Amino acid sequence: MKFILLPLLLTFLSVNSQIVINEINYNDAIGFETQDWVELYNNSTSSVDISNWTFKDSDETHEFIIPSGTTMPSNSYLVLAQTLADFQIFFPTVSPVLGDFTFGLSGFGELIRLYDNDGNLMDQVAYDEIAPWPTGPNGNGPTLELISPNLDNILATSWNSSVLPNGEHGTPGDENSSFILGVGDFTSKISSIYPNPLKTESEIIVSTSLYPVTLKIYDVYGKEVQKLSSNTNKFIVNKGNLSSGMYMLVLQTEQGAVLQEQKLMVN
Repeated sequence: MKFILLPLLLTFLSVNSQIVINEINYNDAIGFETQDWVELYNNSTSSVDISNWTFKDSDETHEFIIPSGTTMPSNSYLVLAQTLADFQIFFPTVSPVLGDFTFGLSGFGELIRLYDNDGNLMDQVAYDEIAPWPTGPNGNGPTLELISPNLDNILATSWNSSVLPNGEHGTPGDENSSFILGVGDFTSKISSIYPNPLKTESEIIVSTSLYPVTLKIYDVYGKEVQKLSSNTNKFIVNKGNLSSGMYMLVLQTEQGAVLQEQKLMVN
């Protein structure tokens, strides 16, 4: 395993890309050594040619070039494997799979990135092995799965550990085991924030039928700074000791399922 120091400041970068990093296996369980792999998902209604796109970790010299002629149909999956032969021992029916990438992913957290053939950043995830990131994927068997491809995957709250019955060691090439129906449509959502930017107090109105719901506020380091619960459609957020800057509001069910994320400015 490598040890990589992540940047201290994780900005809320939402890259407008059709191809998203959807599942990550960064630390094998003993007895299920597939080696590292990453699953991409085409979250669009059309095919995307990803010929000569580049997959990287946090080291600029570590890169894997996706072969020419690689196209992802709408709503399809593609796995990038560190060691193709090892991956196929445990997942012989999964297709398509490309490899080998000659670098491993860190078990201590890492920035992974995807660039198009013009060098434009298409997606990135700075995962970690400690809370608020799910800890199950760190050598315990599960993988790191995006709850919905419509969520901002730079946020820890957008990810879960893969779960039984079909996600004991992840779901490469298939719908994530922790996928939550309805999240992609945001049928439960933050309807309004007033005022935004927040100066002393803001009222947040949500639209949902899943009461009670929880509203969490995270700073740019991914640290939870406030948690509010309500049996109504209204939350009041006080500035309190919040310093000026950008925060992320995360609307969740009582069980922790993410319903929506939205930015909040504090003056």
